[in-house]
Amino acid sequence: MDLTHILDGLNERQREAVTAPVGNLLVVAGAGSGKTRVLVHRIAYLVEALGASPGGILAVTFTNKAAAEMRGRVERLLEGPARAMWVGTFHGIAHRLLRMLWRDSGLPENFQILDADDQLRLVKRVMRTLDVDEQKWPARQATWFINSHKDEGRRAKDLPAADHDVFGTIHRGIYEAYEALCNQGGLVDFVELLLRSHELLLTNDDLRSHYRRRFRHLLVDEFQDTNT
Repeated sequence: MDLTHILDGLNERQREAVTAPVGNLLVVAGAGSGKTRVLVHRIAYLVEALGASPGGILAVTFTNKAAAEMRGRVERLLEGPARAMWVGTFHGIAHRLLRMLWRDSGLPENFQILDADDQLRLVKRVMRTLDVDEQKWPARQATWFINSHKDEGRRAKDLPAADHDVFGTIHRGIYEAYEALCNQGGLVDFVELLLRSHELLLTNDDLRSHYRRRFRHLLVDEFQDTNT
């Protein structure tokens, strides 16, 4: 099998990473050293040299631009489309999953995505409803409170009672009301995409087993920037 189009132009260490046996592999290198290039060539190597199905590959990166570029570079190496392959950002993959599994996720089929500005406006609306003084409790601070707890996998109901903590009491109330309003309106903010996808796979054994069997190869660009 001729793999010159995949391996040519790679240095020795890059080739070592691209052709490594299937298994857990961490590539550590400085900025501009070609880590993303290695990931792209690794995908092509998995398909052409090791016979991996494109539908069994999930590749994740941090920006839509990087994801589109990654897919384009893979398709050029494979000399054809790779539609079955999942390539996207963390949020994009989560969004795709929730659109497919909206019922299992407890969402309406036509749920709407809130961008950062939408979320801030909704938090302000909640604060007005609760008669919370934004001069004392800024809406951006409340939004940060909500998102930081979601990042850690904590719902409002998971937060401990804060009877002697005015900050915690106020912001927990905002979080609870915000969450209720989002659920009522079928609204999903960016952090919710990740949290709800996480909860879906964590609590549904059949779905988790299905995707574990399907995606035999998971590749993450800029892994050091994740909070795993």
